[in-house]
Amino acid sequence: MSRTTGYPFRMVIVGLLLVSLSPAACAQSPITQPQQTVDAEQSGRRLFYIGLGLYSEQWSENDVVELAARLQSASRYHVVPMVASNIRPAARRYPVADDATIASLVGAAARQAGPDDLVFVSISTHGAPKLLARKIGNRAPTELPARELARKLAPLAGHPTIIVVSACYSGSLIDDLRAPERIIITAARADRSSFGCSPGSRHTLFGDAELHAFGQQDRSLRQVFATIREDVARMEAQERYRPSEPQIWVGPDAAGLYDAPVF
Repeated sequence: MSRTTGYPFRMVIVGLLLVSLSPAACAQSPITQPQQTVDAEQSGRRLFYIGLGLYSEQWSENDVVELAARLQSASRYHVVPMVASNIRPAARRYPVADDATIASLVGAAARQAGPDDLVFVSISTHGAPKLLARKIGNRAPTELPARELARKLAPLAGHPTIIVVSACYSGSLIDDLRAPERIIITAARADRSSFGCSPGSRHTLFGDAELHAFGQQDRSLRQVFATIREDVARMEAQERYRPSEPQIWVGPDAAGLYDAPVF
């Protein structure tokens, strides 16, 4: 994995375009398609995994695809992975992460998840304060404001949900995404960049740390997050980057999930 920095979105908004002003930091197993339903006879608690690679570079897709595979092998849940990616390869494996697909994935999870199930939303892209970037193929990047993302995830209300956002300034999204039953993890503070999203990177630094942390079995989310923070801090110190300081917010109805050894 490359340790070079990528291109953060220190953006100005002109219409719907996000413009990068200066180069600095950034923000495989079979996966079910959104139309695929869950066999009602499958036993065990299910984890409905919604992975959104919003930027059309390989690290964005890799972060969400490989985390799904890691959760499938290490968590105590039966994982139902649903992935969308904005890379445009010759042979497409995943649907485009546009508004319609996101609504389809969120709606499927909201309809099918039972009271003992968990929803896990993983997003990887570039970011700016209160914004995420979306770039489909070679198109110009567009903005996804925090409040719009919150509206897209609104059908998940009432379901225990973990939301993980890997992007620069991703801590700035927490206020808009809060809900009593949610746990929100971000790759950086509201005023900090995250790193590792150059075009040649396999993963962001945060994505790399996620794979390590979620790959250790019989651990609580509290322990997983502690490992992520430690790994990110170590990698950033090696490169002499300004610490991104990943953040976590735990809703009042999610405290039990935070401490349960389910990963």
